[in-house]
Amino acid sequence: MAEVLLIDRDQVRNLIADDIAFVKSVVLEAFRVHHEKSCVQPPKQYLQESEASHTADRIISMSAYIKGGSPISGIKWIGSKHTNPRLVLNRSSALIVLNDPQTNFPIAVLDGSLISAMRTLAVSLIAVERFKPDVKSIACIGMGRLGKLHARILSAYYPSIERIVCFSRHAPFDELLSMRGVEKSPSLKKALDGAEVIITTTVADKPYIQLKQLGHVRLVINLSLMDFHLEVYQNSDVVVDDWLQCTLAKKVLRQGIDRGLIRRENVLELSDTLFGKSKIRRFAKRVIVNPLGMAIEDILLAWEVFQRLKSTEHLASFQIE
Repeated sequence: MAEVLLIDRDQVRNLIADDIAFVKSVVLEAFRVHHEKSCVQPPKQYLQESEASHTADRIISMSAYIKGGSPISGIKWIGSKHTNPRLVLNRSSALIVLNDPQTNFPIAVLDGSLISAMRTLAVSLIAVERFKPDVKSIACIGMGRLGKLHARILSAYYPSIERIVCFSRHAPFDELLSMRGVEKSPSLKKALDGAEVIITTTVADKPYIQLKQLGHVRLVINLSLMDFHLEVYQNSDVVVDDWLQCTLAKKVLRQGIDRGLIRRENVLELSDTLFGKSKIRRFAKRVIVNPLGMAIEDILLAWEVFQRLKSTEHLASFQIE
Protein backbone atom coordinates (compact mmCIF):
# COMPACT_ATOMS: atom_id res chain seq x y z
CA MET A 1 0.00 0.00 0.00
CA ALA A 2 1.13 3.56 -0.71
CA GLU A 3 0.48 6.62 1.41
CA VAL A 4 -0.68 9.71 -0.46
CA LEU A 5 -0.20 13.05 1.27
CA LEU A 6 -2.85 15.73 0.87
CA ILE A 7 -1.49 19.28 0.79
CA ASP A 8 -4.26 21.84 0.91
CA ARG A 9 -4.52 25.46 -0.16
CA ASP A 10 -3.58 26.96 3.20
CA GLN A 11 -0.46 24.84 3.49
CA VAL A 12 0.67 25.84 0.01
CA ARG A 13 -0.07 29.49 0.76
CA ASN A 14 1.89 29.44 4.02
CA LEU A 15 4.96 28.21 2.16
CA ILE A 16 5.11 30.27 -1.03
CA ALA A 17 2.71 33.22 -0.88
CA ASP A 18 5.37 35.49 0.66
CA ASP A 19 8.40 33.90 -0.96
CA ILE A 20 8.45 34.89 -4.61
CA ALA A 21 12.27 34.72 -4.62
CA PHE A 22 12.05 31.01 -3.82
CA VAL A 23 9.38 30.44 -6.48
CA LYS A 24 11.43 32.32 -9.06
CA SER A 25 14.50 30.21 -8.30
CA VAL A 26 12.48 27.02 -8.87
CA VAL A 27 11.06 28.33 -12.16
CA LEU A 28 14.55 29.30 -13.30
CA GLU A 29 15.58 25.71 -12.58
CA ALA A 30 12.68 24.57 -14.77
CA PHE A 31 14.02 26.68 -17.63
CA ARG A 32 17.48 25.19 -17.12
CA VAL A 33 15.94 21.71 -17.32
CA HIS A 34 14.12 22.78 -20.48
CA HIS A 35 17.30 24.13 -22.06
CA GLU A 36 19.19 20.92 -21.27
CA LYS A 37 16.27 18.82 -22.56
CA SER A 38 16.34 16.89 -19.28
CA CYS A 39 12.61 16.30 -19.26
CA VAL A 40 9.69 14.62 -20.97
CA GLN A 41 6.84 17.08 -21.45
CA PRO A 42 3.98 15.84 -23.67
CA PRO A 43 1.72 18.37 -25.41
CA LYS A 44 -1.11 19.72 -23.30
CA GLN A 45 -4.49 18.04 -23.67
CA TYR A 46 -7.51 20.34 -23.79
CA LEU A 47 -10.94 19.15 -22.72
CA GLN A 48 -13.66 21.40 -24.16
CA GLU A 49 -17.32 21.02 -24.99
CA SER A 50 -16.61 21.96 -28.60
CA GLU A 51 -14.09 23.80 -30.75
CA ALA A 52 -16.42 26.79 -30.61
CA SER A 53 -16.05 27.09 -26.83
CA HIS A 54 -14.49 30.22 -25.36
CA THR A 55 -10.71 29.92 -25.20
CA ALA A 56 -10.84 30.13 -21.38
CA ASP A 57 -13.64 27.55 -21.06
CA ARG A 58 -11.60 24.36 -20.74
CA ILE A 59 -9.81 21.84 -18.57
CA ILE A 60 -6.14 21.21 -19.36
CA SER A 61 -4.03 18.18 -18.53
CA MET A 62 -0.31 18.97 -18.15
CA SER A 63 2.17 16.19 -17.32
CA ALA A 64 5.95 16.14 -16.98
CA TYR A 65 8.86 13.91 -16.09
CA ILE A 66 12.07 15.60 -14.95
CA LYS A 67 15.14 13.42 -15.47
CA GLY A 68 18.23 13.20 -13.28
CA GLY A 69 19.59 11.41 -10.24
CA SER A 70 16.35 12.11 -8.36
CA PRO A 71 13.67 12.12 -11.06
CA ILE A 72 10.32 13.84 -10.56
CA SER A 73 7.02 13.13 -12.27
CA GLY A 74 3.49 14.44 -12.00
CA ILE A 75 0.49 16.04 -13.62
CA LYS A 76 -1.52 19.25 -13.27
CA TRP A 77 -5.27 19.20 -13.93
CA ILE A 78 -6.40 22.81 -14.31
CA GLY A 79 -9.96 23.88 -15.01
CA SER A 80 -11.01 27.32 -16.19
CA LYS A 81 -14.25 29.05 -17.08
CA HIS A 82 -14.42 32.67 -18.19
CA THR A 83 -17.78 33.20 -16.47
CA ASN A 84 -16.54 32.16 -13.00
CA PRO A 85 -15.82 35.74 -11.84
CA ARG A 86 -19.53 36.52 -12.23
CA LEU A 87 -20.09 33.87 -9.54
CA VAL A 88 -17.43 35.52 -7.34
CA LEU A 89 -15.06 32.63 -8.12
CA ASN A 90 -11.54 32.59 -9.46
CA ARG A 91 -11.43 31.92 -13.19
CA SER A 92 -9.29 28.80 -12.75
CA SER A 93 -8.54 26.11 -10.19
CA ALA A 94 -6.03 23.27 -10.21
CA LEU A 95 -4.91 20.03 -8.63
CA ILE A 96 -1.41 18.60 -8.94
CA VAL A 97 -0.57 14.92 -8.46
CA LEU A 98 3.03 13.87 -7.83
CA ASN A 99 4.12 10.30 -8.54
CA ASP A 100 6.95 8.20 -7.18
CA PRO A 101 9.21 7.63 -10.23
CA GLN A 102 10.35 4.29 -8.78
CA THR A 103 6.86 2.78 -8.66
CA ASN A 104 4.68 5.34 -10.48
CA PHE A 105 2.37 5.30 -7.45
CA PRO A 106 0.90 8.71 -6.52
CA ILE A 107 2.59 10.14 -3.43
CA ALA A 108 0.98 13.58 -3.06
CA VAL A 109 -2.07 15.56 -4.13
CA LEU A 110 -1.71 19.33 -3.86
CA ASP A 111 -4.01 22.27 -4.35
CA GLY A 112 -2.37 23.71 -7.46
CA SER A 113 -4.15 27.05 -7.86
CA LEU A 114 -1.58 29.21 -6.09
CA ILE A 115 1.30 27.14 -7.46
CA SER A 116 0.03 27.80 -10.97
CA ALA A 117 -0.43 31.54 -10.36
CA MET A 118 2.92 32.01 -8.61
CA ARG A 119 4.94 30.17 -11.26
CA THR A 120 3.24 32.33 -13.91
CA LEU A 121 4.17 35.46 -11.97
CA ALA A 122 7.74 34.16 -11.69
CA VAL A 123 7.93 33.88 -15.49
CA SER A 124 6.96 37.56 -15.71
CA LEU A 125 9.67 38.55 -13.22
CA ILE A 126 12.25 36.51 -15.12
CA ALA A 127 11.19 38.15 -18.40
CA VAL A 128 11.39 41.65 -16.91
CA GLU A 129 14.87 40.99 -15.53
CA ARG A 130 16.07 39.57 -18.84
CA PHE A 131 14.57 42.05 -21.29
CA LYS A 132 13.77 45.29 -19.41
CA PRO A 133 15.48 45.31 -15.98
CA ASP A 134 15.41 49.10 -15.69
CA VAL A 135 11.63 49.37 -16.14
CA LYS A 136 9.90 52.25 -14.40
CA SER A 137 6.36 52.05 -15.80
CA ILE A 138 4.24 48.90 -16.19
CA ALA A 139 0.69 48.47 -17.47
CA CYS A 140 -1.25 45.49 -16.06
CA ILE A 141 -4.26 44.65 -18.23
CA GLY A 142 -6.79 42.35 -16.57
CA MET A 143 -7.14 42.43 -12.80
CA GLY A 144 -8.42 39.04 -11.77
CA ARG A 145 -6.40 36.95 -9.31
CA LEU A 146 -3.33 36.84 -11.53
CA GLY A 147 -3.42 40.53 -12.39
CA LYS A 148 -3.76 41.50 -8.73
CA LEU A 149 -0.90 39.19 -7.83
CA HIS A 150 1.31 40.90 -10.40
CA ALA A 151 0.47 44.40 -9.20
CA ARG A 152 1.05 43.46 -5.56
CA ILE A 153 4.36 41.66 -6.03
CA LEU A 154 5.81 44.02 -8.65
CA SER A 155 5.19 46.96 -6.36
CA ALA A 156 6.98 45.29 -3.45
CA TYR A 157 9.69 43.40 -5.34
CA TYR A 158 11.06 46.18 -7.57
CA PRO A 159 11.61 49.52 -5.75
CA SER A 160 12.76 51.04 -9.05
CA ILE A 161 9.25 50.76 -10.54
CA GLU A 162 7.51 54.11 -10.28
CA ARG A 163 4.10 53.32 -11.78
CA ILE A 164 1.96 50.20 -12.16
CA VAL A 165 -1.08 51.34 -14.11
CA CYS A 166 -3.89 48.79 -13.93
CA PHE A 167 -6.97 48.40 -16.09
CA SER A 168 -9.83 45.94 -15.95
CA ARG A 169 -13.24 45.97 -17.59
CA HIS A 170 -14.90 44.03 -14.79
CA ALA A 171 -12.70 42.99 -11.85
CA PRO A 172 -12.56 45.36 -8.85
CA PHE A 173 -9.12 46.03 -7.38
CA ASP A 174 -9.45 49.21 -5.30
CA GLU A 175 -7.77 47.47 -2.37
CA LEU A 176 -4.46 47.67 -4.25
CA LEU A 177 -4.52 51.43 -4.78
CA SER A 178 -2.91 52.11 -1.41
CA MET A 179 0.22 50.26 -2.53
CA ARG A 180 3.24 52.21 -3.72
CA GLY A 181 2.94 53.20 -7.37
CA VAL A 182 -0.29 51.33 -8.13
CA GLU A 183 -2.79 53.38 -10.15
CA LYS A 184 -6.21 52.70 -11.64
CA SER A 185 -6.74 53.64 -15.27
CA PRO A 186 -10.16 54.67 -16.59
CA SER A 187 -9.43 53.19 -20.01
CA LEU A 188 -7.22 50.78 -21.88
CA LYS A 189 -5.71 53.64 -23.87
CA LYS A 190 -4.62 55.55 -20.79
CA ALA A 191 -3.20 52.40 -19.25
CA LEU A 192 -1.03 51.79 -22.31
CA ASP A 193 0.11 55.40 -22.69
CA GLY A 194 3.62 55.79 -21.29
CA ALA A 195 4.06 52.12 -20.39
CA GLU A 196 7.44 50.49 -20.98
CA VAL A 197 6.20 47.00 -20.14
CA ILE A 198 2.71 45.56 -20.70
CA ILE A 199 1.49 42.44 -18.90
CA THR A 200 -1.84 40.92 -19.98
CA THR A 201 -3.80 38.54 -17.75
CA THR A 202 -7.25 38.69 -19.33
CA VAL A 203 -9.78 36.17 -20.62
CA ALA A 204 -9.80 37.70 -24.11
CA ASP A 205 -10.74 35.31 -26.90
CA LYS A 206 -9.73 37.62 -29.76
CA PRO A 207 -7.09 40.34 -30.27
CA TYR A 208 -7.90 43.91 -29.31
CA ILE A 209 -4.49 45.65 -28.87
CA GLN A 210 -2.98 47.00 -32.09
CA LEU A 211 0.63 47.82 -32.91
CA LYS A 212 -0.08 51.56 -33.07
CA GLN A 213 -1.21 51.51 -29.42
CA LEU A 214 2.15 50.32 -28.10
CA GLY A 215 4.08 53.57 -28.44
CA HIS A 216 7.44 53.17 -26.69
CA VAL A 217 6.66 49.80 -25.12
CA ARG A 218 9.84 47.69 -24.99
CA LEU A 219 8.46 44.48 -23.52
CA VAL A 220 5.12 42.70 -23.83
CA ILE A 221 4.44 39.76 -21.50
CA ASN A 222 1.49 38.11 -23.18
CA LEU A 223 0.26 35.74 -20.47
CA SER A 224 -3.30 35.53 -21.76
CA LEU A 225 -2.06 34.86 -25.32
CA MET A 226 -4.98 36.36 -27.28
CA ASP A 227 -4.75 40.11 -26.58
CA PHE A 228 -2.39 41.33 -29.33
CA HIS A 229 -3.01 41.51 -33.05
CA LEU A 230 -0.68 39.53 -35.28
CA GLU A 231 1.05 42.72 -36.44
CA VAL A 232 2.54 43.08 -32.94
CA TYR A 233 4.31 39.73 -33.37
CA GLN A 234 5.49 40.66 -36.84
CA ASN A 235 7.10 43.85 -35.55
CA SER A 236 8.69 42.43 -32.38
CA ASP A 237 11.29 39.88 -31.36
CA VAL A 238 9.19 36.85 -30.39
CA VAL A 239 10.18 34.72 -27.38
CA VAL A 240 8.21 31.62 -26.34
CA ASP A 241 8.67 29.19 -23.48
CA ASP A 242 8.35 26.07 -25.65
CA TRP A 243 8.12 26.26 -29.43
CA LEU A 244 6.32 22.95 -29.98
CA GLN A 245 3.71 23.58 -27.29
CA CYS A 246 2.98 27.05 -28.67
CA THR A 247 2.57 25.75 -32.24
CA LEU A 248 -0.14 23.36 -31.06
CA ALA A 249 -2.20 25.94 -29.16
CA LYS A 250 -4.90 27.73 -31.13
CA LYS A 251 -3.73 31.23 -30.25
CA VAL A 252 -2.62 34.29 -32.22
CA LEU A 253 0.94 32.98 -32.55
CA ARG A 254 -0.37 29.83 -34.23
CA GLN A 255 -2.30 31.97 -36.72
CA GLY A 256 0.92 33.67 -37.74
CA ILE A 257 2.69 30.33 -38.10
CA ASP A 258 -0.11 28.87 -40.22
CA ARG A 259 0.01 31.88 -42.54
CA GLY A 260 3.78 31.70 -42.90
CA LEU A 261 4.25 35.08 -41.20
CA ILE A 262 6.11 33.68 -38.18
CA ARG A 263 8.94 31.22 -38.78
CA ARG A 264 10.78 28.97 -36.36
CA GLU A 265 14.18 30.48 -37.14
CA ASN A 266 12.92 33.90 -36.03
CA VAL A 267 11.53 32.76 -32.67
CA LEU A 268 13.60 32.19 -29.53
CA GLU A 269 12.79 30.03 -26.54
CA LEU A 270 13.09 31.78 -23.19
CA SER A 271 15.39 29.06 -21.84
CA ASP A 272 17.87 29.82 -24.64
CA THR A 273 17.93 33.52 -23.69
CA LEU A 274 18.67 32.53 -20.09
CA PHE A 275 21.07 29.59 -20.46
CA GLY A 276 21.90 29.15 -24.15
CA LYS A 277 23.49 30.88 -27.10
CA SER A 278 21.20 33.89 -26.78
CA LYS A 279 22.15 34.52 -23.14
CA ILE A 280 24.22 37.60 -24.03
CA ARG A 281 22.09 38.75 -26.94
CA ARG A 282 20.88 42.34 -26.89
CA PHE A 283 17.41 43.06 -28.26
CA ALA A 284 17.09 46.24 -30.30
CA LYS A 285 13.41 45.70 -31.09
CA ARG A 286 10.43 45.35 -28.81
CA VAL A 287 10.22 41.86 -27.29
CA ILE A 288 6.96 39.95 -26.97
CA VAL A 289 7.18 37.04 -24.54
CA ASN A 290 4.48 34.48 -25.31
CA PRO A 291 4.56 31.86 -22.51
CA LEU A 292 1.98 29.12 -22.91
CA GLY A 293 3.03 27.66 -19.56
CA MET A 294 5.07 24.52 -19.05
CA ALA A 295 4.21 21.54 -16.88
CA ILE A 296 7.80 21.28 -15.65
CA GLU A 297 7.34 24.62 -13.86
CA ASP A 298 4.30 23.38 -11.95
CA ILE A 299 5.68 19.93 -11.17
CA LEU A 300 9.06 21.22 -9.95
CA LEU A 301 7.41 23.83 -7.73
CA ALA A 302 4.90 21.30 -6.38
CA TRP A 303 7.79 18.93 -5.65
CA GLU A 304 9.57 21.60 -3.60
CA VAL A 305 6.38 22.28 -1.65
CA PHE A 306 6.04 18.54 -1.05
CA GLN A 307 9.64 18.25 0.13
CA ARG A 308 9.21 21.09 2.63
CA LEU A 309 5.95 19.82 4.04
CA LYS A 310 6.04 16.04 3.97
CA SER A 311 7.83 15.73 7.31
CA THR A 312 5.39 17.90 9.25
CA GLU A 313 2.89 16.39 11.66
CA HIS A 314 -0.31 17.90 10.30
CA LEU A 315 -0.56 16.51 6.78
CA ALA A 316 -3.58 14.38 6.03
CA SER A 317 -3.07 11.22 3.99
CA PHE A 318 -4.88 8.23 2.60
CA GLN A 319 -3.85 4.72 1.58
CA ILE A 320 -4.12 3.15 -1.86
CA GLU A 321 -3.38 -0.43 -2.86
